[in-house]
Amino acid sequence: MMDEKDKIIASLRKQLNDANSKIIALEQENALLEYKLVRYEEANAVSPLIY
Repeated sequence: MMDEKDKIIASLRKQLNDANSKIIALEQENALLEYKLVRYEEANAVSPLIY
């Protein structure tokens, strides 16, 4: 019984770590896109978008 619980816990930990890795990657991608948008706006004298 305890062995099955350990397997479930290990599986949930892996899912949590995988989800966290995806969140980190998306946050990095978002930061890069925001940076590129600012550079684009500066280069083209475009007023910043209203969020």
